[in-house]
This record gives sequence, structure tokens and C-alpha cells, in this order.
Amino acid sequence: MARSLAIIIALICLTTPSKLFAETGLSGKSVKEAIQHTLTLNNISATPIINEKKLFPKCANKLSINPSYGNWKTVSVTCQGNAPWKITVRNKFSAPAKASNIANPSVPKTQRTIQLFDEVKVAAITRSIRRGDVITPADVTEIKIPVNKATDIFPNYKDLIGRRAKTTIKALTPVFSRQLETNFMIEENMQVTIIHHGKHISVQMEGVALENGQYGDWINVKNSKSGRIILAKVIAEKKVTI
Repeated sequence: MARSLAIIIALICLTTPSKLFAETGLSGKSVKEAIQHTLTLNNISATPIINEKKLFPKCANKLSINPSYGNWKTVSVTCQGNAPWKITVRNKFSAPAKASNIANPSVPKTQRTIQLFDEVKVAAITRSIRRGDVITPADVTEIKIPVNKATDIFPNYKDLIGRRAKTTIKALTPVFSRQLETNFMIEENMQVTIIHHGKHISVQMEGVALENGQYGDWINVKNSKSGRIILAKVIAEKKVTI
């Protein structure tokens, strides 16, 4: 009886109406507005590069938005709480960034010189890979490099996972965005398996991806049986979880 009840509950979760996800999800537009507000408070003239129609898990607390390193070319958006999540968003500048202390004339020259050689953590890989290789969770790590060399890099090592190398990349060296190409584990209109893990049971159902997704991305998926739209996380090739 308990097993049957668990299955029924899991099926209900998988067939929840799309309206519910609209109510509980956080739109890319809302995230963009939050970033824009933070940039404005710091006198930064830039536009966040993010899909306004994309949905993220709802955040019960205020989003925390901070520069990923010395300037605001890239920001980290963090949701704290019982179900925390984090994304990295790049900004397109219409004017030079003003928030970095390195470029701030109000900071004494001697202090700016010291900051120039501060180190920051950036994404790297533990093994050398060749062109065409896909980076896995076991391949990623962090290394420290001078702040003045932290450009066109990945501040969060998790952003490397699932990406394919365009060229040979050496181990324990910074990985630059130009060295990688997007490697979607799931593509739009692809048949996928939707996995729901309950307390005592896991349920799998078939679905159709409504957008492309890399490892760790949250994408919209249509339940093939009910036709409902579900917000799910990409966890493997052709597999998502809710």
C-alpha cells in the first residue's frame, strides 16, 4: 500500500501543470533585472547576457550577485536556502567597468599595484585533453593565477563540465572560453528520460526537451504522457531530473 502511494505521489509530481512551474520558477528576465540593479548600484554600464525566457528554480531569499573576480565582466548569481543554486552570467559593457579597485583612481597607486598581483581561483583541468574530448566532473579543478591575467577564463570550474575542447588543453593551466565549444548533452526536441527521486522510490518517464541544455542546466521538458511542461536539470546524455 505504501509503495503504491509513493508511486501515485511521484506521478503527481511529474504531471504537475505548467502553471505551477510558472509560479514556482524564476524567469531569466527577473534574474537579469536583479543583475542590472546591482550593476547600477555600482555605477556599471553593462547588459547581462542571459535568456530572459529561461526558467530557474525559485529562490526564497534575495539573490546574491557579486563579481566573479576583480571586475564585473562576469558575475555570480547565488541563491541561498534549502535548495541552493548558482549560475555565472557574462556582462556586455557599453562603457569601461568602474567597479574594479584596480582601475579606480580613488585608490592609492601603491595599493592598486599590490592588487594587480593578487591571485584569484579559476577553472582548470586535472589532465591534458585533446581536441574533441569532453570535460567530465572528474576532470575539473581550481588553480590560482594573477588577477591581471584572469580574462576570458571560467571562474567556476563547474562551468567546464560537459564542454568539448576545440584544441589541446594542458593540465593545471587556465582554461579559456575560446578553447571550448558548447557541447549540449540535450538538444531541443530530443527524446529524454525524466527521473524523479522520491524518499522511497524513483520514477522514470519519457519526455521531450524544449530547449538545448548542457550539464547542470535547468531546461523545460514536456512530459510525453501528460503534455505538461516540467522544469528539469540536465544530469547526463538524454537524462534530466526534477
